[in-house]
Amino acid sequence: MTQDSYLCALPTEILLLIFTFLPAKDLIKCRGVSTRLKQIVDGLTRSDALWRDHCKNDYPCLYKTARYKSRPGLLWYNIYKSLSLWPQLVHAREEWDEFASASSVNEEISNFRILRDGVIGVHKRSAIVYYEIETLERAKRGNITGDYLRYTENEVAIVILSYHLQLFIIRKQIINPRQETNITFDNVKTFILVDSEVYFVNLNDDIYICRLIDFSNEMIKHSDDGIMSLGHRQDKLHVLTFQRNIYTVVGNELLFTCALGPECNLLHLLYQYNFLETLDWRIYNQWMYVLNHTIPEGPLRDIITIRMYGEVVFVGSNWGVLRIYYAPFSSGEFDLYNAEPIKQFNFMERYDCPVLSMCPIIQIDVSEAEDGHTVIVAMPKKIAVLNFTHNFKRTASAAMLPYQEIQKAKALRIEDCK
Repeated sequence: MTQDSYLCALPTEILLLIFTFLPAKDLIKCRGVSTRLKQIVDGLTRSDALWRDHCKNDYPCLYKTARYKSRPGLLWYNIYKSLSLWPQLVHAREEWDEFASASSVNEEISNFRILRDGVIGVHKRSAIVYYEIETLERAKRGNITGDYLRYTENEVAIVILSYHLQLFIIRKQIINPRQETNITFDNVKTFILVDSEVYFVNLNDDIYICRLIDFSNEMIKHSDDGIMSLGHRQDKLHVLTFQRNIYTVVGNELLFTCALGPECNLLHLLYQYNFLETLDWRIYNQWMYVLNHTIPEGPLRDIITIRMYGEVVFVGSNWGVLRIYYAPFSSGEFDLYNAEPIKQFNFMERYDCPVLSMCPIIQIDVSEAEDGHTVIVAMPKKIAVLNFTHNFKRTASAAMLPYQEIQKAKALRIEDCK
């Protein structure tokens, strides 16, 4: 009897117990051994707790974001499968759609955010308008009227920066009726929203933190360098200054980390400290010139925005060109300029010229779907929706035991070990 035959001969309860301890990649291998093992593994797809752990272990920096922005109704198994399919994006089938077209100046688009339950908040010049991601029609949620400089939102709060540099923080979850629902700060020039905290910088280059749970706030540190951008990675706040210095906030101290000098790989350092998404790329090109670095030709010369999504990198240019890269690293360093995109799209239309001289891509975001991904790309005049689908032969998930039985098997195993 072969080793595979011994495995197949085990009782279902024992196999279920074994499979709950296997990494996801090994589960996929077991699925191909026999019809019986395939049925048992397919049955495990209904265990959200199990596949949440797999997502957390294999995609620790991405799993929460992927879950929050995924299509409604997806199981953790579906999310894991979609995340694992990004390396095969070049083979995916593509469909293209558009919505929120701007027919007037007041409808011009500045930004958007994918929110929970398939809702998209679109920041237009006259209001923040909400759409359904499935239908691309207006959502039932009411608009937020006003002309704002910046907008962002998550499940905890809505954060808006006005043209008068007033920062409005509106809490969405109210546990105690006596708690304040909103708070305002003046003379704010930049901010980032990280989970349940907002970090912001005022015109004096003082760095503050506002905790959304109770709106407590305090000044962290002052910078004499002139703060350009904030970045957050691995529970640490990083600061990029106009003097090309990077600092890290530790406690209430601002510690010098490194400088962007002539011998540095600028993109790699900016990637390490998570500044690529908040960087002003016009200033970056000036730095490249001052430091005698080669500025690339083509779309990468006119970068407007970069969106990091795990190992997938989306690059939007000033001329409507979207490039998608997968793991653009060389010798362990982020090397976008020497990498080849796996997908490229041009959203500049013929009738744009000469009426519009540019078609800047100002925001990019992702929502996971079943066996696929939705990439949403915003330009001032419209939002494009790219649906990527990986084609598989679908089979029913025939679980031989409900997941509750797995927990009983684990309990028996623990009892036997006592």
